[in-house]
Amino acid sequence: MKPIPIRRMRFLTALLSTLLLLAGSVFAYPLLTAAPAAASTDANKDSDADKDEVSITLDEVTPWIDDEGTLTVRGTISNTTKKAVEKPSLSLQMSTRKLDSESRLDSWKQGQAQHRTVADLEHDGTEAREKAKKDNDTDSDDDSGSTLDTSFEDTIDPGATAEFTFRVPADDLELSKSSPVSSWGPRGLAVQLGDETGLRASALGFTTWYPDPEFDQTKISVLAPVTLPGHSEGGLIPSDRLDAAIAEGGSLDTIAKLLKHKELALAVDPRVIASFEAAIAEPPAADAPEETEEPSAGEGDETQSPPVGAPENDDADSSAAELEAAEEQRKRLGSWYQDFVEAAQKHTIVALPYGDPDLSALRGTKIDRLSTFAQKQREIVKDVFPDARTDIAWPVAGSATKNGLRALKKSGNSTAIISDAQQPSITGIHDDAHSQTTITDDGESTIDTLVSDSELTDMSAEAIAADNPAGALSELVAESAVIQSEAPYRTRSLFVPLPRAAASANWEQTVEDLSSAPWIAPTGVDEILDSGSESRGLLRTDSDAPHIRKKAVKSLAETRANQEDFNSVFSDRDSADIRLDRELLTCTSAAWTLGRNANICAGQAREQSEKLMDSLRLRKGSSVLLVTGEKTTIPVTIVNDSPAEATLRIRMKPNTPQLRAQETETVKVPAAETMRVDVPVEGLANADVPTTIEMVTADEVVLPKHESLMVRVRADWENIGTAVIGLGLAGVFVIGLIKTISRGRPKIPEQQLADAMARAKTDDDPEKR
Repeated sequence: MKPIPIRRMRFLTALLSTLLLLAGSVFAYPLLTAAPAAASTDANKDSDADKDEVSITLDEVTPWIDDEGTLTVRGTISNTTKKAVEKPSLSLQMSTRKLDSESRLDSWKQGQAQHRTVADLEHDGTEAREKAKKDNDTDSDDDSGSTLDTSFEDTIDPGATAEFTFRVPADDLELSKSSPVSSWGPRGLAVQLGDETGLRASALGFTTWYPDPEFDQTKISVLAPVTLPGHSEGGLIPSDRLDAAIAEGGSLDTIAKLLKHKELALAVDPRVIASFEAAIAEPPAADAPEETEEPSAGEGDETQSPPVGAPENDDADSSAAELEAAEEQRKRLGSWYQDFVEAAQKHTIVALPYGDPDLSALRGTKIDRLSTFAQKQREIVKDVFPDARTDIAWPVAGSATKNGLRALKKSGNSTAIISDAQQPSITGIHDDAHSQTTITDDGESTIDTLVSDSELTDMSAEAIAADNPAGALSELVAESAVIQSEAPYRTRSLFVPLPRAAASANWEQTVEDLSSAPWIAPTGVDEILDSGSESRGLLRTDSDAPHIRKKAVKSLAETRANQEDFNSVFSDRDSADIRLDRELLTCTSAAWTLGRNANICAGQAREQSEKLMDSLRLRKGSSVLLVTGEKTTIPVTIVNDSPAEATLRIRMKPNTPQLRAQETETVKVPAAETMRVDVPVEGLANADVPTTIEMVTADEVVLPKHESLMVRVRADWENIGTAVIGLGLAGVFVIGLIKTISRGRPKIPEQQLADAMARAKTDDDPEKR
């Protein structure tokens, strides 16, 4: 058979691909037009798939209504397509049956079967209401019936947004009031937008009909973590970050607003307390200039009043402004902290370990001791809140094991917070939160457990994380109504912890909606723990439980090992170790298990550790000339840029024996200062001696930063030259003296000597004169 040419094969392949694409488009078109709601059912979730579509976002949904209330559903329509929505129709649908089980809630979310229209644009819009007024020949502005107000008329333009608000009085919902117990419960809501082509978009929500039925309430205890996760130097949160957190809309400002809920429990991170204490305890920086206000003796007017515009004036003004701003910030932090402590005293306080770490991830690692350290740091909270509970452990959801719980009990914890996924109900319904679980194989040893309700906990987290939480919040309240419907005449106590992260804007609304439902009785954690324990299933192990990754834990262990010996240089070794352990704990926070990357934090901790170890160094000097036989000293400068005082000595190590050096005495170098130290040395013989200068701690730990120095040892040529010249002059003198002696005195002629003797005699004889 003759082979087909390559060009022809390529042509046939391209043609076949084109036909398949066209066929796919033809068959796919009816599916898209038949069920557009499936692509935009949850308008609260933004994704790339929602681009270039018409979507609906719910901004408000009344979570529950009684027989005198009004259902309000408010939202926004976004047309991100390039084509206008012509003659739009807008309606609010409600399920015809109550959704009194979790399966019915899920079914409504999937298909919205069995529903009816409770309000729409055609009958309840502005034009329809105005037309009704004219037909009834009345000028009344009474809008007591159902209303739909929109910001659009006949068209929603491409790229435009339009707002809408449904208001439906309880009387218009056609819900039964005669049998409150049987008729009350959640109803599904669907806002639907259509045009001539069919349904374009929809959004779902829920409301709960509550015609004042008489039954017992469900007790719910909410636990709100007070923490600010994230890496920070020394394990303390910087003042600027604290200041941002207490500002309007900040995470700590949100926590303060939650304190109006009296039964709310707080899980307080000692790191927050320690950071505030450090920030407000600093002395006012503005006091220093006031002590030197008086001019020094001998200073003239020029010194007191420098010329206007001089650079030093600019620096002074800038420094003064910074000091003033720092003092204002300190006062602001102090005021907020005092108010918070006063208000929080009225709530149940659970003290978290320092940094709220994932204790399970630390167990069995080289930094296992951080787990014990973190738990001991709970005393920081106890010092501020004397009634705080320091015996409640909170493993990451799903991470509890018998060994882990046994270790927690051994370290002083009487209660552990776990999920009902690990300790499930044995009755098939949502049971009381207080229970017990065995922590040994023989079942003899147990620990109290505070079991979180996973449905309410997960829905709360979803609502908090949503950009537009109205729909998710209405579902959360509907879920609580479903739980109440399971056993309306049985009082149960449920536990709902909020996400272990910094508080966000949706926390307040989530707590408010869950607490304000009339079938819910907000309850404190202490009350639940004081009640009798409920029997539950055996502890289940979740192999997929989130943890801090082993890579991050290994990196933190290496960082600690590298810095542990270095910390012996600090005068207060214990404080240095505490700063290190606190900083490492910030990278083991349970918050890192919520979809974050702990490796980033571990890398920051490693960089900070290296920076600290580099902050204590020697200032490099030039080569030194040294004379043999002379005992002297060589000056060495120590630079301490660390935040703590260092205690050390200097050791100089010559590479050859021509130089002898001794260690210095131990010196203390204050933080952020430099110090000069003299090293005793002695030159023994001529040589260029390379030397290494090291810093050594009291524990004989040699610090990583060292310097090299060249010492040139030379003989004393100047003194030798002087001696040689002196010896030369002395030699000349001695030689001259010897020659003089060897020649003797000069002789006088005999005649001259006789004449001299005769004259002498004549002079002595007076008669001859």
